[in-house]
Amino acid sequence: MLPFIQALINGLLLGGIYAAFSAGFSLIFGVMGVVNIANGEMVMIGAFITYWLFEILKLDPFLSLPFSLIFLFVFGYLLQRIIINRVVGAPPIMSYIMTFGIHLTLANLALLAFSADPRVITTSYSGANFSLGGITIPVVQLSTFGLAFVIIGALYVLLYLTQIGRAIQATAQDREMARLMGISVHKVYAVTFGIGAAITGLSGSLIAAFRHVETGMGLPYTIIAFCVVVLGGMGYIPGALIGGLILGVISSLSTYWFTAGWSTAITFFLLYLILLFRPQGILGKGIVE
Repeated sequence: MLPFIQALINGLLLGGIYAAFSAGFSLIFGVMGVVNIANGEMVMIGAFITYWLFEILKLDPFLSLPFSLIFLFVFGYLLQRIIINRVVGAPPIMSYIMTFGIHLTLANLALLAFSADPRVITTSYSGANFSLGGITIPVVQLSTFGLAFVIIGALYVLLYLTQIGRAIQATAQDREMARLMGISVHKVYAVTFGIGAAITGLSGSLIAAFRHVETGMGLPYTIIAFCVVVLGGMGYIPGALIGGLILGVISSLSTYWFTAGWSTAITFFLLYLILLFRPQGILGKGIVE
């Protein structure tokens, strides 16, 4: 029984991180209708920011979070205004091609700059854990799980309790009406993409604290984010939390019962079932086109 509970807890801790880097993906799609295939590269950039700050300045990974937040927000804002803004409102295939091109560009630039060698951040607390009733809980993963919830909670507050959040919601609901009400739609799009990139970059910084940092890490995280938001409902932010926790638990339990390879197969089979029978997500509040 204890190994099963251990696998369940590991899945929940993993699911919190899944939810954090998927929330930005869901936000961008819900507001702009853009499926950001370069989402994983934001994770990679955030992870490398944390790694290099630790390597050069010996800055604790958790203290690097504000740097990732600011850099990725500015980067995402400029990326949307200069490049992605050109395909907003175009047929979806245009945004797929555009963001896939951005994914390839960022991944290959990172490969040229940093090589394909995996890197690890080792701190004084990297291997720390505590036991609770025979269950081992890693301190770093528990901390990142808690911070992931803080990130999603802050995003929720931003969207529902601030003026810019109301402007984002208005633009997502009816772009033309928002424009007639005096909202600068293109500015809202740029801010939205910046926020999405910042959240995803923060998640990358958290991941760097307990996983390898490498230039090829982006695409797998994009695929995971897509699975998470489909489970929770495309464009529905709370759904990213539910989808992330479900996917994390399924991945962990599948590995416990079978192997890691089966975990991937079961994840995609579940994705297929959701798309087939409940495309609006488990909660029934996602966008369906």
